[in-house]
Amino acid sequence: MQAAPFITFWSAHGGVGRTLAVLGVGRVLAARGLRVLLVDADLESPGLSRLAGGDGDGLVELMTAGVPEAAAMAGCCVPIAGTLRVLRAGRLDAAYWDRLDAWPQGERAAVLGELRRRLDAAEIADVVLVDGPAGLSRATERVVRALADRVVVLTALNQQQVAGTAELLRRCRVAELPARVVYGPLPLGEDELTAVREEAARVAFADEVLALSGPIPQHPRLALHEQASERGPVHAAHVALARELLVDAGFEARALLRGVEAAIEAQAWGRALALLRVAIVVEPTGASLGGLFPRLREHMAPAAASDPLFALLAEALPVDSPRLASFATALHSAGNPLARGYYEKFLADAPDHADMLGNFAAFLSDVCGEHDLAEAYYEQALAAAPDDADHLGNFANFLALIRGDRARADACYQATIAAAPDDAHHLGNYANFRAAAFADVAGAEALYRRALAADPEDANLLGNFARLLFAEGRGAEGRELLARALELSEAGSPLRCELCFYAHAHAPEVVPDALAQLREMLAGGVRSPGWELAANVARARLDGHAEPELLAALARVIADEAPLAALEAFVAWARSG
Repeated sequence: MQAAPFITFWSAHGGVGRTLAVLGVGRVLAARGLRVLLVDADLESPGLSRLAGGDGDGLVELMTAGVPEAAAMAGCCVPIAGTLRVLRAGRLDAAYWDRLDAWPQGERAAVLGELRRRLDAAEIADVVLVDGPAGLSRATERVVRALADRVVVLTALNQQQVAGTAELLRRCRVAELPARVVYGPLPLGEDELTAVREEAARVAFADEVLALSGPIPQHPRLALHEQASERGPVHAAHVALARELLVDAGFEARALLRGVEAAIEAQAWGRALALLRVAIVVEPTGASLGGLFPRLREHMAPAAASDPLFALLAEALPVDSPRLASFATALHSAGNPLARGYYEKFLADAPDHADMLGNFAAFLSDVCGEHDLAEAYYEQALAAAPDDADHLGNFANFLALIRGDRARADACYQATIAAAPDDAHHLGNYANFRAAAFADVAGAEALYRRALAADPEDANLLGNFARLLFAEGRGAEGRELLARALELSEAGSPLRCELCFYAHAHAPEVVPDALAQLREMLAGGVRSPGWELAANVARARLDGHAEPELLAALARVIADEAPLAALEAFVAWARSG
């Protein structure tokens, strides 16, 4: 994110709601997750310090004692609500004015400039809002120049305020400080008079103003109690002004979203969340936020780190049935349990949607471990679409791998192949099952050959067929298929990890550096899901007669505990038969 902009609120005269505007805009930005620092630089008439509540050292004490180092600045800024902090004018006791008088006017601008540099270096805020002093004096102007990147000039629409504001705007132009005018507070009613005075102000500011905002309406109760509103027209005006100020400061929606995408890709979730919060303020309609979803879907982590980002995006986007489905499947693919709520919301509106029933069944089994409920949803999916090969195939896998029900799984696989006789994926899954569950080598080989006829460049199929051939002592054929599978597999992928294991165990001449590749991938966190299936096959083949040490080694590989140390035991078992 870019350096925190310093936006100073200034007015020619008092009574225009400047301090309440600083507090109101600060609360709006902080409510959206930005780190906001409010600085009370109205030293002669500190109002923000009183509204923030409490008492303690502030600018006057810090300046007279010497500007703290950047590392100490956070301790000088008092949290008042969430990510909103205040740097007070000072400790408002009877001696405050004596301490202020002891600080020479001529030194204030230089010391405040140094304070600003230390706050920049401390990196404790995304936006700094300064409640500057009122007035046209040169001393006031020097304070504003020392603390401002941009200026917000507040004015009423009477002739005195407009004339003073025109002079402030002229000074901002000379100082090359971008300025925005906000007019108000305006009482309700008298619309005709308000329109006339607004037009007169526009004429008076025509040569100086770059941006005009307003009005901020007057709410007598809020004015009397000096409170920042959390609802109603005053709050709406503060929300609109907050957005305008971020845009003025250079926060542009497309650039922010590009930053969010880059942070998602790097899994820098904190930075992505901060940028997204700013983007939502800059573009409150969320019109371009939908473009983030595919990138987030690709890189979502199952851990809680990405949950706040996803939740914020889901809150900002309009939710309809297609988006609920997208949210559910994205979270599911990341193994994130938050998917459950989106599945349930979708199915509450569309209880017979076969695809989502099947997806929810897989989620319940794979992520939640609720296999009985998963089976019920699989059956509902098949009741809604009895001839859908994907639902049949997924249910067959569930019956085979989770339930261990060979008879039902075999019947379901047969129904799958009948529904999609040329689908390489389903043919390959059935081949794996026939080999593992029934040691049906001939049947599995026939299925593998049908699958490869449909998709001859499927590296996973080639590898699985090669494994079957190695187990049957047909090394030459197995090596040929394994070499093709390795050529087609992606470097550093879980499949390449599994294929290198096969090569190291059965055909080291095919990949002389297979063990080195395996070690590198394991050290980098790559794991092969096929190892768990291999372990299940091992247990079935060994029929309970395996040495406990071997099964323990297999378990360590699968559980990701000391996989490098366990690898050799696994390889030794594979070579032994």
